[in-house]
Amino acid sequence: MLKRLPFLVLLALLSLLVPSPALASPGLSVGHLGGKGLSPEVSPGESYSWTLLASIGKDDAATDVLIEVLGYGENPDSGVQPLLPEEDKSHYSARTFIQPGRITLHVEPGETKQVEVTVTIPSDVGSGGRYAILRFSTAPLEEEMVKIVSAIVLPIKFTIKDSQLIHQGKITEVTAGKAVSGQPIEIFTFFQNTGNHHFQIKGQIEIRDAHDKLIDTLHITTSSPVPEGTKRIKTTFIPQGELAVGIYSVRARLMLEDGTVLDEAGGSFEVEEPYVPPPPPASVTLTPGSAAILQTADGRISISFPQGAVIGQVEISLRSYPLEQCPTAPPGFNLATTCFRVDGLTGLLAKEAAVTVKYTAADLDKAGGDASTLRLARWDEADSQWTVLKTKVDKEAMTLSATTNRLSIWAVMVAPPAEEAASKWWVWLIVLAAVAAAGVLFFLARRRRGLVK
Repeated sequence: MLKRLPFLVLLALLSLLVPSPALASPGLSVGHLGGKGLSPEVSPGESYSWTLLASIGKDDAATDVLIEVLGYGENPDSGVQPLLPEEDKSHYSARTFIQPGRITLHVEPGETKQVEVTVTIPSDVGSGGRYAILRFSTAPLEEEMVKIVSAIVLPIKFTIKDSQLIHQGKITEVTAGKAVSGQPIEIFTFFQNTGNHHFQIKGQIEIRDAHDKLIDTLHITTSSPVPEGTKRIKTTFIPQGELAVGIYSVRARLMLEDGTVLDEAGGSFEVEEPYVPPPPPASVTLTPGSAAILQTADGRISISFPQGAVIGQVEISLRSYPLEQCPTAPPGFNLATTCFRVDGLTGLLAKEAAVTVKYTAADLDKAGGDASTLRLARWDEADSQWTVLKTKVDKEAMTLSATTNRLSIWAVMVAPPAEEAASKWWVWLIVLAAVAAAGVLFFLARRRRGLVK
């Protein structure tokens, strides 16, 4: 059976699920061969072939799979959604670039069917990006009392080569959910792409109280909607302590990856009665005279504080942190999947603490299966930058360990190949020294034998 391809992580699965053990939608898998992928760079007037694949599980019933080329829609709340031809009014549509626009395949159990389509880029296509969606859907079986349709959509994003790419946009609104004790406060930033191409966004949201005192800074890392589209960017605010009754301001700033500011906008939320934050997953009270360990319930993350780490009593808490809110990784590095935040300490530790993180299979997958490239990194709020720490990797225990004198947002990162090679400079030094020594011994041996004067 055709395995699900990695890019399906980005796909929206649109299914009608029926909670009955007797009914199950076919195990539909889709993919493509040849062509240029789902986010290609193309030239005006260019034409190429694309082979689409569809398969179902060997234990599934035979079914018809409908393949449709549809418009690229984007709902601020639900994200990417296909648009029927009569609904596709965007100037940036690529729906007509792919032919045929509708195909039906009959697929037997365990079988993989393929069909060829043609992608043709108009010579007068213009600049920027062009967008479409491929939707693969199964036909409901006639004998089913309840009709079940399973569908997978593949977003396609073309970039017109050597054209002017305009990356700009505006924040149309900043809102927040109701502040309810024991629950995180959700903040929503609505961003509209007013350019002609898709791009990556980073940003931050500042939370201030009625006296304009900064309470917290949330970070944003996400992608823009397609041109003319609007996206709702959700961030989660978990206060470190109780919030008094009053009005709290929210200031959102979104930027390009190079730091160019796209837009800024403000909003607010009201705390109508004293707010108590949700309990953190783990916490510990540190005192100067005792050592302590802060550890999550599952043991994946632990921080060991030696005696004398603090000069006064302090409550330290640890909670998971949304990956999409992590600041952008430093150049050459990539975020893995583990991210967490440690709160309670405003200054430096008197003695360094030892941080140990058990990396996950998803972290390892991000590293291409090479655990030696995984690193622990700490976000330094004062400097607004990541510090990638010297990390000990234990492949047998699947752990990463480092020492630190401050606490903040933490992430598992994947180091670039060059950084990994540089970290082993001493290995190359030993090799070169060994080669040099062997050369000297060879020379001396030949001299003793009278071969060299």
